Amino acid sequence: MNMEQIERICISVNTVCNLGCTYCYFYHPENRVSKELPLGEAEIIKILDQAYIYHQKYQFKKKIKVNFVGSGEPLINWKIIRNAIRHFWDKYPDQEVIKFYTVTNATLVTHKIAQEMKDLKVIPSVSIDGPKEIHDKYRLTHKQQGTFDRVIKGVEVLREVGFDVAINTTLSRDLLFGLDRFVEFVKEYGFKKVIFDRLVDTPDFIVPISYAEYYQFLENIHGKFQAAKMTDVEVGNLEAYKRNFQGTPDKVCTMFGGSCGAGSNFVIYMGKDVYPCGRMFGKEEWLLGSIDDPIEVFTQRMKKHWPERSDCKSCAVAKACVRDCLLEYHTENYSCDSRKHFLTTMKGVLI
Repeated sequence: MNMEQIERICISVNTVCNLGCTYCYFYHPENRVSKELPLGEAEIIKILDQAYIYHQKYQFKKKIKVNFVGSGEPLINWKIIRNAIRHFWDKYPDQEVIKFYTVTNATLVTHKIAQEMKDLKVIPSVSIDGPKEIHDKYRLTHKQQGTFDRVIKGVEVLREVGFDVAINTTLSRDLLFGLDRFVEFVKEYGFKKVIFDRLVDTPDFIVPISYAEYYQFLENIHGKFQAAKMTDVEVGNLEAYKRNFQGTPDKVCTMFGGSCGAGSNFVIYMGKDVYPCGRMFGKEEWLLGSIDDPIEVFTQRMKKHWPERSDCKSCAVAKACVRDCLLEYHTENYSCDSRKHFLTTMKGVLI
């Protein structure tokens, strides 16, 4: 079989959030999402059925990760998500090819929700940006109040039902220059896995993190955890690159993973519309289809968007690189030098 597998599907159930994070690229005026009705239970069931049928049809080796995340807080519509997943498990009780995840700000987590996640095999990760002074600078309520304490409370509830909670941390400039404090925070709260999301597409008053800064940060954070003798803490981004080096890459996104799989290995349902990447939503040229389309058509429609990279054919790190970010490639003055340097430097370190 000579086709690429969609290995991760994100489902953005709604376009509302109970927080008002200042850096959020979904809601700032230059890129605002419109408030629409959330996906219904039947529509989520349809997506999950399509994912299962797709995997069964082509007998892929990799499981499909379905992640409820996107342009809103998923727990606002947890009942709809819960009921759809319950229906899926009732229909396919012995299935082992679809895995469920969600990324939440954790402020709406209750013991009931946490236990339901556990029962339905939904693995949560929590958005938290580090110590209180960094987190509460950006991740605010709509009344401009900090949310750190509420998030930590949500983490505690998830831990009480048995989750080993991973955290998703937005890499801001404050974190970039506050690594020692971040390492202390991870140790203090006993987190064993952290995934960094590069701050991009920001409002004009917030400076994003460049590609070069991001790759230097990954080298630096690895060194900080090593120096602190915290080698049991997994940095999801670095684990992704380790898989690249081992020849088993997860082609999802270079912003938090090791390789770009926009549209070819990864898609996001923004409501009923399907896009290759969350950063492409609302842009007609990137629209791949709708909830009614079978999943395999998305990879076919994406082929025209991938450029022929003749420079990659002779690159010394091409095998470990796999694929650079498609959006980064389309930026003015694009350069992959920082990525090359990172791959060259870290190969002997990570494996």
